[in-house]
Amino acid sequence: MIQYEIQYTKAADKFLKEHESLRADYENAIGELIAGEHPESVDVRRIQGKRGTYYRIRLGNYRVVYTVINGIVVVVCTLLAEPGGDVYKKCRA
Repeated sequence: MIQYEIQYTKAADKFLKEHESLRADYENAIGELIAGEHPESVDVRRIQGKRGTYYRIRLGNYRVVYTVINGIVVVVCTLLAEPGGDVYKKCRA
């Protein structure tokens, strides 16, 4: 089994404390991606236009933005996607 670690920025951790079920869904999605178990079921995309390499996972109406630093998955922010707006501009990554 592949070992991985997930760390959260302060803002992401605060948001996810209010939405514990979302945290579990996100961690399950990351586990599937890393382990290679049904990665096609996880909606992950690279975010264009950001400095560095950031990705987002879509979980219903939420977007979880993360990057990988030295093999550690770092959750940068978690946002509620709003219609008609660029949700990623709110993320200070």
